[in-house]
Amino acid sequence: MSDPRYHFRDIRVAETPEPGERALLHRQLGRALAELNEQVLRLDASEDSLRGYIEQVQSLNAAVAAHGQRDYATTLRRLLDGEGSGDDVTDLVDFEILTGKASPLSPPLELWLDGDRVCGKATFGPAFQGPPGRLHGGVIGLALDIVLAKTQDFVEQIGVTGTLKIRYLAGTPLGKPVEFEARPVRIEGRKLICEGSVWVDGQQTVAAEGIWISSRGDYRLKPEYAELEAAIRV
Repeated sequence: MSDPRYHFRDIRVAETPEPGERALLHRQLGRALAELNEQVLRLDASEDSLRGYIEQVQSLNAAVAAHGQRDYATTLRRLLDGEGSGDDVTDLVDFEILTGKASPLSPPLELWLDGDRVCGKATFGPAFQGPPGRLHGGVIGLALDIVLAKTQDFVEQIGVTGTLKIRYLAGTPLGKPVEFEARPVRIEGRKLICEGSVWVDGQQTVAAEGIWISSRGDYRLKPEYAELEAAIRV
């Protein structure tokens, strides 16, 4: 039996193929680097120690750079042509900002579908700080842009952010699980209108509204989500 082929539109939240050994190792490397990022913040070390760490990091950077990188454009082209492999899917999602499990820039933000909603959860450390002890508002905006964009899993076609309106209701603390929700509320031709929110310990800290614009043709519910038509104005 041949391995399954994937199209870009087949990549849904929390439904990606099982990662191979290389992908699992990449995830371990990403987590180790993320932990290093946290340790470097206001590191209380001597000047000699700092010089030594700089040399070690520069040496590691040179060793890693010698391997080169897999070509992202080629991977994306295979997926857009419906000829992507499971490894191609992993390569795409594992390095996405904030959600990628192999990205040292990611908490990571875990996402999943629940009924007519996209749900997410992450715990943000000091690297994401804005006001003291609070998550940076720009990081919240980025996270909401990602979560609201995933409402396109419910529809055919895919597009880009047109408008994202955010209201900050309270500070969002660092070091606590932060929960995200988003749901599509209306389809107007090539526009997908959705709502989002951020919660910590049962308190809503952020509200958001967004409009996504389809790049090719009108949005419409996927057949498997036809029952959502009662909840989504079309």
